[in-house]
Amino acid sequence: MSSEYNTFAQDFSLTRARPWPEFEILFPFIKKRDRVLDLGCGNGRLRKFLDPELVPLGNYYGLDVSSELLKIARENHPSDHFFLSNFEKDLPFGADQFEIIAAVASFHHLLNTKDQKHFFTQCHRVLKSGGKLFITTWILPGRYFWPNILRGRWKNWIVPFGKDRHPRTYRRVSLKALRGMGQGAGFKVVEEKVFEGRNNVVVFEKV
Repeated sequence: MSSEYNTFAQDFSLTRARPWPEFEILFPFIKKRDRVLDLGCGNGRLRKFLDPELVPLGNYYGLDVSSELLKIARENHPSDHFFLSNFEKDLPFGADQFEIIAAVASFHHLLNTKDQKHFFTQCHRVLKSGGKLFITTWILPGRYFWPNILRGRWKNWIVPFGKDRHPRTYRRVSLKALRGMGQGAGFKVVEEKVFEGRNNVVVFEKV
């Protein structure tokens, strides 16, 4: 996974100022004083919508591959913790550290099954027993089907961003695939749904 977002971080950040409706699925699982790890945190948008009475300042940890987006996150949330790292690597945390892990529209940037399974293994390691893993992945827009298929891109699609059409690479991920990888890593599914026809959403629990 590359840091392609560095080239358009400011423009991208402006499009990530409001909460996604899917957050309402996550919020009921968060308990007072939980520690939250946000994988693919970008500009720290999720932190903005976590009540400090629920998740105190300092209990939010964000990790992202884009140094430019992390600069924005640190400016906006100086009391929290941010890490520059790649999901393909081991997470830079000890075992049993978090009650909640969120991966909002980030898992689909892992472009092969080996890295996806490693992601689940690492999440299981750093979550506490009973902790929740919240994942959303895009259902990639149909208008990009033929432009990718005709170029031999069956699993990993390029979907451009903005008026300058910056390339972003996504892996097509189904609910069935997410469920299987999570269960294979030792999670059980608490909730899953196709949200408004545009995102797959799964909540896993560490068992």
